[in-house]
Amino acid sequence: MSDDIQAMVAEIPALRRYGRALSGNRSAADDLVQDTLERAIQKFHLYEPGTRLRLWLFTIMRNIFLDHYRKHKKLGTITIELSGMNPDYRVPDQIDKLVHKDLLRQLGALKPEYKELLMLVGVEGLSYEQAAALTGVPLGTVRSRLFRARNMLLKKVEGEDVVRRRSGRRGGKPAPEETAVVVAEEQANA
Repeated sequence: MSDDIQAMVAEIPALRRYGRALSGNRSAADDLVQDTLERAIQKFHLYEPGTRLRLWLFTIMRNIFLDHYRKHKKLGTITIELSGMNPDYRVPDQIDKLVHKDLLRQLGALKPEYKELLMLVGVEGLSYEQAAALTGVPLGTVRSRLFRARNMLLKKVEGEDVVRRRSGRRGGKPAPEETAVVVAEEQANA
């Protein structure tokens, strides 16, 4: 059992990040982590060895958060403190601060279902399949939401009407501007 507790202790930084993404602030995230660990220890007999402990803990945390949300029927804005997420964090210069602040503001404006998936896949490094299993959302919906969320962030941060396209278009023909870029590159290399 002590090895199991050590494994859970090793997951605390990831739980704190996910807790901050769900709850919106450090204090509520710490409470959420504590509730998650308490429930995990109580229910550890239900954990299936050979599965990823982090996903099991994330599922518990998400369920506790949703229970609390349903109980209080309110959802605040989500703020994400990236400085605590990276041990190699450095003090940003002025431009970095502005970009960071703008990115966090735009991320906070996204719908909760988009923010949650961006955190799980983008920050925690879960696969699309793992994020789908954790959230109970079909895999196609996860992919669609992530694509839309990334495009929304790109549009808002770039400040213009930018839409990231998948490579190629229907019918397999490249967009005219893609063709022009390829031709220009070939001419430059010739």
